[in-house]
Amino acid sequence: MKLKIKMKTATQLAITLAALLITTGCETTGLSQRERPGVTYPNYILSLQPNQPQDTRTKPVPPLRLAVAQVGEPAPAKNMLEKLEADHALVNSVVGLPVPAEEQDRSFNPRDLKQNKSDNYSAKMQSICHLAQSVGADYVFVFGGNIDSWQDGNALKVFDFTIVGAAIVPSTKIRAEGRAAGALIETATGDPVLFVNAEAKSSTTSPSYQADGRNNTLKAALRDELTSRLADALRKQLADYNRIADARTPNEPHPAP
Repeated sequence: MKLKIKMKTATQLAITLAALLITTGCETTGLSQRERPGVTYPNYILSLQPNQPQDTRTKPVPPLRLAVAQVGEPAPAKNMLEKLEADHALVNSVVGLPVPAEEQDRSFNPRDLKQNKSDNYSAKMQSICHLAQSVGADYVFVFGGNIDSWQDGNALKVFDFTIVGAAIVPSTKIRAEGRAAGALIETATGDPVLFVNAEAKSSTTSPSYQADGRNNTLKAALRDELTSRLADALRKQLADYNRIADARTPNEPHPAP
């Protein structure tokens, strides 16, 4: 009888531990917290209607007069602007533009078609290009992305049965990974001239009671890392174009800013 009780207890503990170790649901957010489903970087970029075949488009020759816009934000991330401003051989001037998220009351009402709202992203991209031109930019860099995060329980999860354990024992593994992408668009034509992307991942451990806060902190750091890597990718592409231009026309000066 004692053996059966012990086996039953062991089985219950094993089931409990397995339940505690189950991964929680994955959460997906934008590169901006306000970049959400229906208002994302692909929505904007896939609406582009290039006016010239790709093989006839003029490659950008630095230094550029550049505007930068981050989907979902009234102004792009500060570290993006700082990185692009740092090299005057590639970028002559930088100005941030707004691409705010839509209002939260966007809805679909099958009974009253007058209340339905749809977004004309092609018109919005034209507006962004016109705004960039109005501030003297020859190109606008539009970017966005997404971040996935999830939580796993580890073997220390059994201590969550106590208040103290849940508050101080690092029983939760938090993971996050993200991807960012951007397009450089000629403001005069609305044609994309190059695309860049970046990805990053990170993880940390946390007590269960602090997991949500640590998760938010982890995602904030990952957003900064992705934005920084995306800026580096754009600078690398521009530097490559600059070397190609110098090799083809060694005695011809760059266009005046």
